[in-house]
Amino acid sequence: MSGGTRLERADEVHVHADRNPVASANAGAKHPSDWPWLVSLLAIGCLALGIFALTAYRFTDGQGGVPLDDAWIHFQFARNLARGDGLSFNPGQPTSGSTAPLWTLLLAGIYFVGGRFPVAGQALSGVSFLVALAATYALGKRLTGNRWAAWLAGMIVAVNGRMVWAGLSALEIGLFAALSLLAIDAHLSDRAARRYRLRTAALFGLAALSRPEGYLLFALSLADFVWHAWRMPEQADDVRPHRPERADDARAQPHRPERAGAGTDSGPRITHHALRITYYVLRPIILFAAIVLPYLLFSLRTSGHVLPNTYHAKAVVNLLPDRDFLSIAARYLILDNPLLLPFYVLGVMVLFWPAFGGSRGRMVSVRSEMAGTLQTSHASLLSLWSVGLPLVYAFLHAVLYQHGRYLIPLIPCNAVIGVVGLLAARRLAVQRRWLSIIRINPAPFVSRRCGPGLVILTTLLIVAGTAWRLPTMANLYAWNVDNINEMHVALGQWVAEHAPPDALLALNDIGAITYISERPVLDLAGLVTPEVVPLLRLPDRDARLAEFMAAQGVQYALIFPNWFPDLAARDDVLEPVHQVTLGRNTICGGQTMVVYRAHWSSTGANRTSEVK
Repeated sequence: MSGGTRLERADEVHVHADRNPVASANAGAKHPSDWPWLVSLLAIGCLALGIFALTAYRFTDGQGGVPLDDAWIHFQFARNLARGDGLSFNPGQPTSGSTAPLWTLLLAGIYFVGGRFPVAGQALSGVSFLVALAATYALGKRLTGNRWAAWLAGMIVAVNGRMVWAGLSALEIGLFAALSLLAIDAHLSDRAARRYRLRTAALFGLAALSRPEGYLLFALSLADFVWHAWRMPEQADDVRPHRPERADDARAQPHRPERAGAGTDSGPRITHHALRITYYVLRPIILFAAIVLPYLLFSLRTSGHVLPNTYHAKAVVNLLPDRDFLSIAARYLILDNPLLLPFYVLGVMVLFWPAFGGSRGRMVSVRSEMAGTLQTSHASLLSLWSVGLPLVYAFLHAVLYQHGRYLIPLIPCNAVIGVVGLLAARRLAVQRRWLSIIRINPAPFVSRRCGPGLVILTTLLIVAGTAWRLPTMANLYAWNVDNINEMHVALGQWVAEHAPPDALLALNDIGAITYISERPVLDLAGLVTPEVVPLLRLPDRDARLAEFMAAQGVQYALIFPNWFPDLAARDDVLEPVHQVTLGRNTICGGQTMVVYRAHWSSTGANRTSEVK
């Protein structure tokens, strides 16, 4: 009996503490502040960036650099834009080859004021990484009301090796992650206030200009907002953009449940409710369109497609998902933090299920017990985004390579979801008396006196569950930088020294070689040469590419022979003159890249029958 009494008292203490989690997290603090938490979080983030940068600096004998050739693609776009050549890869040839026009614009601004690449690009991605940490903290605090939980979510991100890799990659990954988090946080605030502010739509628009996935995120936010508003007709008059309705109007028309058979005005009321929802989401949609339409129209004008060239060059829509993609995505999710994985699954359910507002079944009772742990029980957008993006990529049959970089922006979201699940599991264990069943005293899980020790232990375990891969990723980052320097940067320098200034190059990796050599290029992957994309899907691809290269007057071809084996075998028109072979390839598309000098002739260029 006494044991049961102690458990009941422990539950009571826990329930009261969770009713005001902010006060509980800051007990004894006269003026609680987020700054100590944020400063320590950003300091850890800077330390992680410094470790990666120092590792690469030493590994490359002081050369440094970026871990992926795609960063040099952004540099080329940005330099041309800063020089007044517009959005072009080859100066004077507009193209929508950039999937991140906002990132290109920011890089161009840095270059215009004197910043030089790649260091300036890495500084910008590093700042984006730190902003993403702060945004993770803000979203975590909104969902839990607990500074420690918000800080823990941020720490999980700060010591995630893939996220730190992105922070020094000079790519748009950190920017998109930060804008996505800020937009989701604003969306949750708007939905709690039953309104959709223009500021929130602007954040989603900027996110879409950082990565095309932002369009999906905005669509999910609209669906989530409309669904939530539609299911609450009794609060229809509270759905507003900025101005509250008059208080006397609200008092004059209180909500009353209708009697069966008495709902003669239910049709007009439903129509009125639908019109109000439509009105209040229309302005955000217009603002979002105003932000993204210029680049979409530019893409349509230059390539004939609304989305950037890279989408059509890399994506193949299929009614069946790519199971290999999902398998690799699951592997990265597990490796990011195996200890947090079960809590992530629980967090997805806790945040997602209230969107449907079920009224039957076990899940409802579980949710109601957990609701006290969460400041915002309805946060289905976070779960939809975390689970939905990998599924969409699987249907597009994207390739999840380069440390799964397309899903790296989900790492902060997954961290927040995992921490939400952790708090929910704690409360559920106490409410269901699981601890007493296995004869564990529940007092340390709810007592303030014993709390700090348990909090420290939990923090260490969860952070270690992510940080254990940090040395491995730092070493991989250094190898990636060295590979790009040894192959792409070196070949760019070779072309600058040996090829005529106006020589047209055919490349399958267009970044560093183009930026360093400053030669015009033809992109054999179709990213900035959309005419190539249809040829890549033909059975006699390499033969058609040879004809196209001849027609364009290509003088040098720099390709991975394993990418284009039949083209590389055309010794009648392509003469190998130089090559680079990596001792250990960790990031490039092939072990060897060969420089071929082209010798086109009326017979050689059209010998398609010889190319199998």
